[in-house]
Amino acid sequence: MKRVLGAMAITAGVLVGMSACLPIGDDREHRTVEYGVAEPVRELVVDGLSGGVVVNGGGDAVHVVEKQSYQGTPPNTTHEVKDGVLRLTYDCSDCGVGYTVQVPAGTKVRITEQSGGVRLAGLAAEVEASVQSGGVEATGLTSQNVRLSAESGGVRVDFASAPAKVEAKTSAGGVAVKVPGGEAYTVDARSGSGGVDVEIPSQPGAPHSITATTGSGGVTVRGV
Repeated sequence: MKRVLGAMAITAGVLVGMSACLPIGDDREHRTVEYGVAEPVRELVVDGLSGGVVVNGGGDAVHVVEKQSYQGTPPNTTHEVKDGVLRLTYDCSDCGVGYTVQVPAGTKVRITEQSGGVRLAGLAAEVEASVQSGGVEATGLTSQNVRLSAESGGVRVDFASAPAKVEAKTSAGGVAVKVPGGEAYTVDARSGSGGVDVEIPSQPGAPHSITATTGSGGVTVRGV
């Protein structure tokens, strides 16, 4: 086990950017759009710009809530299902769209967001989430393969069952990974500037691997 003092600073780092939401201003207009998706969906793809993304796994149906904020022309949002892939996108010159999406737990999820936090919960299939500015938080995952990254913001992921492979990385911010104990893990935990606290033994060649790295911030890896 590896432990370096200073890793407690991770708490603040993980939360940085998680509250980033829609642009706020007195002259902006706001509206909420909701809809269900009748077609079978095996994968969700969200291409976001500004506004944040929340994805919750559970149930049998797909439901989407768009919280739109804009000046002048409303955003042009699209939702299309092709070959079982639901893609959510939008386009505008001065707007933000925050997505809250409910999907069956076994839906594969891929998210890219330029500015805004990403929150994921209760997912069981492969997960990829990438944010330029904002944090990424994932809880209650039973996914085998998870990749979470941020350029500026914290990354936190809690697993309900042991993943085969998890990568949690940020350039600036804290990283926290929590996995079930009693399993063998290979752990690569590094920080360019900050504390590193690994509370589970790293075993080369183990069937489960964890990579948790940051350029600046604390890193913690814990078993529960």
